[in-house]
Amino acid sequence: MLTTGTAIGIAVALWFATGWYLNERLKAVHAKLDRVLDAFHGLREYLYEIDPQFDEERELLDGLYSDDPPHVMDGMHHMNLQRAKAADGYRTLKSTFFDGGYRSSRNGIRSK
Repeated sequence: MLTTGTAIGIAVALWFATGWYLNERLKAVHAKLDRVLDAFHGLREYLYEIDPQFDEERELLDGLYSDDPPHVMDGMHHMNLQRAKAADGYRTLKSTFFDGGYRSSRNGIRSK
């Protein structure tokens, strides 16, 4: 007959075994994710470089970091552009994939 102490011991052992197993599976998932992210290193930046919806923002940033006098107000214009894009739900160059606000024609919303 199984005593209460033995049942509790078996339950604790199963609890730890399950935790260990899930931790090992999670390590494998993280290793696969790291391999995928290493394979696509720089892809996001490249896609943003060629995406025309960010042309206006890139021009403002180029002017901001240049020493030419006509581009003195580009920092303010860039901040206003970022605020306008955020208010409209559009991405900026510094948006992450998890920020939300992605608009596409598939959702019935015209993208900029």
